[in-house]
Amino acid sequence: MLDIHSNHFLITGILTIILLFIYFKNSSQLLLVRLLTLMLVINFTTFNFYLIYYGDYNFRIHLPLHLCYITELGILLSIFFKTKLYYGWLVLNSLGGGITGFLNSNLDSNSLLIEHIHLYLSHFNLILFSIYAYKIKYIITKNMLFKSVIYNCLVFFIVVVFNQIFNSNYWFTNQKPPGINLTNILPEFPYYLIVLILIGLTSYYLTYKLFSKKY
Repeated sequence: MLDIHSNHFLITGILTIILLFIYFKNSSQLLLVRLLTLMLVINFTTFNFYLIYYGDYNFRIHLPLHLCYITELGILLSIFFKTKLYYGWLVLNSLGGGITGFLNSNLDSNSLLIEHIHLYLSHFNLILFSIYAYKIKYIITKNMLFKSVIYNCLVFFIVVVFNQIFNSNYWFTNQKPPGINLTNILPEFPYYLIVLILIGLTSYYLTYKLFSKKY
C-alpha cells in the first residue's frame, strides 16, 4: 500500500503532470470551470462528511481557516454566485499557495488518510483555478494587488485572535507545522513566521507580474 506521507513528492509529481496535461490539451473554458466545480464540491463534502461521521472533526485543526482553504472556499462561492469580484485576491492566493502545497506538507505520518487527500485535492484545485484564470486572460491590477495584501492582513489578524482564544495553530502563528516543509530548516518563532510572510509577499509579486501582462 502506498505510504502517502513518505511519497509526498511522487504524488504531487503525478498531480503536476495531470495539471500540465490540462493546461496544454484543454482549450474549453467551460469544461475547465465544470471540472473545477466538481473537484471543489467533492473535496469539501467528502472531507467534512468523513470527519463528522466518524467523530474525528476538530474545529481547532479542521476549519477552513488556513489561507489556502479560505481561498478554495472563496473560489467555490465565486463560481456558485457567478462573480469575479474577488478574483484578483483569489488568483494571488491560488498560484503561490498551490505550488507551496505541492512542495511542502503540514501533515505527518499520524495524520488521517482523508486529511492527506484533502491537502492534495485542495492545492490541486488552487493551481487548476490559476490555470483557468490564465486561460480566460484575467488581468490583475496594482489596485487589486494592494487590496489583496490588505485583505490578507485583516484575515491574518482575525486568525491570530482565533488562535489565541482557542489554542489553535491556523496560519502556523503559534508554532511550526509538522510534516515535510520549509520550516524544518528555519529558526524558531517568530523568525520562521517572518520568512513565510516574506515568501508570501514575493509570491504575490510574481503572480501579479504574470497576470498583469497584456495578452
